[in-house]
Amino acid sequence: MTATEPFDVAYQVLQAWTTAATGEQVTAPPALTAAAWQLCGQSPQSTWPSLPDALDTIFTRLRTGSSQQRQQWQKPAMLRCDEDTLFPQDKPVKPDNALADNLRQVLQAVGQINDPEQRVERLLFGLQWYAWSLPSPLPAVSLYDLARLHAAVAAAQTADPEHRIALVGGDLSGLQEFLYSIPAEGAARQLRGRSFYLQLLTDACANYVLRESGMPLCNLLYAGGGRFYVVVPGHVVDQVLGWRKHLGRILLKAHHGLLYLALGATQPFAPDTYSDTTWIELTQAIDRDKRRRFAALDPNEFAQMFQPRMPRPPRSADEQPDDRLGESLAELGRQLTRAVLLQVGTATEPLAGETWRAVTTQLGWQYEFLPQPPVRAGRFRILALDDEAAPHSPAQAISVGPRYTVTEAYRLQEDDLREPSDEELRPGDVAPFTVLARRSKGVARIAVLRMDVDNLGDLFGKGLDRPAGLASLAVTAALSSALSRFFEGWVGELCRRMNQTEGGIYAVYSGGDDLFLVGSWHVMPELARTIRNDFVRYTTGIIPDGIPPVSVSAGITLHQAGYPLYQAAEDAGNALDAAKSYTRPDGRNKDAITFLGQTLSWQEFAEASRLKDELVTLIEQGAPRSLLITLQRLSLYARPRYNRDGVEQLTVGPWVWQGVYQFTRLAERSSDEVKQKIIDLRERLLSSEGIMARTIIPAGLAARWAQLLLRSRDRNR
Repeated sequence: MTATEPFDVAYQVLQAWTTAATGEQVTAPPALTAAAWQLCGQSPQSTWPSLPDALDTIFTRLRTGSSQQRQQWQKPAMLRCDEDTLFPQDKPVKPDNALADNLRQVLQAVGQINDPEQRVERLLFGLQWYAWSLPSPLPAVSLYDLARLHAAVAAAQTADPEHRIALVGGDLSGLQEFLYSIPAEGAARQLRGRSFYLQLLTDACANYVLRESGMPLCNLLYAGGGRFYVVVPGHVVDQVLGWRKHLGRILLKAHHGLLYLALGATQPFAPDTYSDTTWIELTQAIDRDKRRRFAALDPNEFAQMFQPRMPRPPRSADEQPDDRLGESLAELGRQLTRAVLLQVGTATEPLAGETWRAVTTQLGWQYEFLPQPPVRAGRFRILALDDEAAPHSPAQAISVGPRYTVTEAYRLQEDDLREPSDEELRPGDVAPFTVLARRSKGVARIAVLRMDVDNLGDLFGKGLDRPAGLASLAVTAALSSALSRFFEGWVGELCRRMNQTEGGIYAVYSGGDDLFLVGSWHVMPELARTIRNDFVRYTTGIIPDGIPPVSVSAGITLHQAGYPLYQAAEDAGNALDAAKSYTRPDGRNKDAITFLGQTLSWQEFAEASRLKDELVTLIEQGAPRSLLITLQRLSLYARPRYNRDGVEQLTVGPWVWQGVYQFTRLAERSSDEVKQKIIDLRERLLSSEGIMARTIIPAGLAARWAQLLLRSRDRNR
């Protein structure tokens, strides 16, 4: 076997599936044709599998237990991060000739490339742009996802003497401590750089595994959120210990034990024997290594973790701290603000020094931001970070691949520079947290938002209806792709829209299945609700009034601009945990949000938002501000109690008649215009129907919310 043979086989597979998408007859070796049928969960036939007319979304495979689940369809279109393209359709739409013509031109252009590795990567880019929404013979799996898995398996089998494959997975741990252990005054400069560096580090480690195993880019099933999964030849499993040692040595030297890549692998297996237990074996192997950080190092190297480190010498008040890594990450964040393209190439030699570039080049990869594609193609990848750099023709589509990244950060405008600041600020700079707090309505605070998908493990496991064999892995790959498009693409678009309003959003991280955002506090609750509603709509096609089959929970906390970032992250994490621990009266849990220390279902939160607007209007029309205090007190008294069996019981007591009396007095002290509105509010909250509907619970949050919005700036301190 030659070194290029796995790349040649992978290209044959990708070429065959692309040809099928153009409607032309496919000619492929019998072994690849048989493997294509097996991957689709069907008995092998002599001809290449034909393609259906439309692609149903991966979320139609959800096991909801409902016979009324709606069938949803993906609109066939070139990949773009817009609502019309990404969100599902109610009716199937047959692909038009434009996509087939584009893929035909992609094949023609790629066929002129002699380098086997470049051929695979360029064709993979073309499929990602034009075939991500095209149907494959495997229901709910796109042609792109099926083709790349087929090519990955074929390449790995070709490189193994016994035609076995294996899965290798990596999980970067220590992310939160690395991200948030920086002073608040330096957070805006370093935070995005640190977050993006972790993405580059994950990418570099994944590409290291690809290169060491001799596999093409299609063998990288997923990389994001600090995790990656690769299909490798079965025999390279013996090399995993050496990879652990090499990667561990680099990370230990660069980050002194703060970051560690846990690396695990399955035992070699024949592709037709893959099952759910194979994936479980991989995750268990990764978890075992995570519990034994740096154990693969030699004893002397391992002992370095426990050696005392000399403190830095004292410095004067005017002297800048000597933090080369931190400064390089701050510069990375500044470059990211203007970046539209990312160039990824092999490093000819490692760089010296304590910078993020030095780390990635030691792993064998170097990254550069580009304002526009290079004139000449080379042995490197060009990735578009957003739609601004998306290709406009098939010739460009094979040169630039999609890599959506949430890089949004509010940039300073002239109005933001009117107030004095300790920092030297210019229009166009990323706004520090002090500016985000000043742009808030009412109280000057920033908010931290953390969200993630509920029951993600179940979703990747028993939550989806899965076929047997490798087709199950294709479903996993399709689900990962779908989640990435939402969290790495659509969330960025929502943040961009929000930054065009009165507040400011700083996207620290969004990818995989979770996100971390910082911003002006008054815009964050609405952004969280929009993300949740859009996610439910993205996965089901509708915003249900009942129980969504896939849900997200959120935690929002408010802080002064100078509050320690690591503590703010922990507080928001605790708020998210409270939302995930929330149980409704009907026993259903999660699918909730914690805001201002109170946890509500998303339906109750929507009611709180409506009440908040009503209360703000009432106060502005002259209603006594004590109305807000009354509501908060009544909500506290009405909090539900639980019996010995843990069942929530409605609390009805003196607070009801006390509330009626207080509302009546407030109405009597108000103008005729406001009086009736207060009486109407009293009836909605304290009538028997209102008590049974528990409306007083979201009303308490609404009152506190309105109070913060109405607080004048002279009372903020």
